[in-house]
Amino acid sequence: MNTMKKTAHTPIISVIIPFYQTPKLKFRNCIESFLNQTFQDFELLLVDDGNTPDYQELCMEYAGKDARVRLLTQKKSGVAAARNYGLKAARGSFLVFSDSDDYVDISFLDVMYRSLGDYDLVICGVCEQWHPSYNGSADLRVFCSTPSQHNWLQYVNFSVNKIYRKHILDKYRIQFDPDVRLGEDALFLYRYLSHCKTIRCIADMLYHYVPNAESAVKTYYPQYWDWEKRVIACQNKLFHKYPLHPSEEFFMRRWLFTKVKGAMYYYLSMETDAGRRDACIKEIMGSRYFRGMYGQWRKNPYYSRRERTLLALWKLCGICGVRMGYLYACFRK
Repeated sequence: MNTMKKTAHTPIISVIIPFYQTPKLKFRNCIESFLNQTFQDFELLLVDDGNTPDYQELCMEYAGKDARVRLLTQKKSGVAAARNYGLKAARGSFLVFSDSDDYVDISFLDVMYRSLGDYDLVICGVCEQWHPSYNGSADLRVFCSTPSQHNWLQYVNFSVNKIYRKHILDKYRIQFDPDVRLGEDALFLYRYLSHCKTIRCIADMLYHYVPNAESAVKTYYPQYWDWEKRVIACQNKLFHKYPLHPSEEFFMRRWLFTKVKGAMYYYLSMETDAGRRDACIKEIMGSRYFRGMYGQWRKNPYYSRRERTLLALWKLCGICGVRMGYLYACFRK
C-alpha cells in the first residue's frame, strides 16, 4: 500500500525517514525538526515499515496539516528496504536520510543545501557523539589518501548526516543492501563515494544522534562477522584506491585492529553458546584482517601501550588471550 499526498510541485530535497515502532515522542520530535526547517522546499517521506495502525494515524495527522509530508507503507522488511522504497518514491534532486528517533538542527537543510555548490556530497558533524567534522573540501584522491582524517564514522559509516545527489544514486543504481542488518550504511556509502569527484565537509554539528537501547547493534546476529567482513573489505578498498603514505598505512592497520577487536568482543558479549562463540572468534583470528593488523605493530605509532599489550596477548595465548583481554576491559568499566 502506498498512501501519499499528491502535489504538482517538485521539491528540491527529499527527506527519507523509515520508522518501525519508534517511541512516538521521539518520532514526533524528528518529524517536527524537519517541518520547522528554515529551508522550506522539500518533501518528507515517512516510510512505514509494517507498524501498527496508530502510527499511520500519527503520520496522516502531519500529512493533513502539511502538504510536504508523504506516507509510504510496506510490509515489515527492515530499514534498508524501507530506505530503498523511499529512494524509488523520492522526487527531489537531492536526498537526505534521517533515523526516526533522531532530530536535526533548524538550519540543517539550509546549511547542507547551500554548502553543496558543485560538490557531490556534503557531510556535517554529529551531536551527542564524539565524531567531529571539519570545515573544508577534498577531491576523491585526497579523501581516499588520508584515512587518518576521513576513515571515521561520521564520514564513511553514517548515512544520515549527509546530502546526496539523486542523479548519482540513479545512474549507478546505488541502494541499501536489504540482506545486511548491521553495516548497510557503510556499504551504501562505499558505493556512493566511489562515484564522487569532490566532497565538502562542514564542522557544524547539525544532526542530533539519540542513543537507542533497542537498536540493531544491541541485537545478536550470528552473521555479524560476515557483514563486518564486507564493510572492512569495502572501506579497505576505498582507502587503498591510491598509494598510501607509510603513516597512513599505519593508521589503517590500527583501524583494522578496532574492527577486529569489535567483532571478537561482540561475540564474547552476545553469543551465549561457548562452542559457537569460540568458533566465531577462531574464524576471525584466522582471517587476513587479523593478520593484517600485526604488520610492524611494535613500531606503529597509532597503537597505545595497552593495545600493544593486547596484541601480544592475543598472539601468545590465542582465544584464551582474547577472553582475558575482554574480561579485563569489562572489569575496568
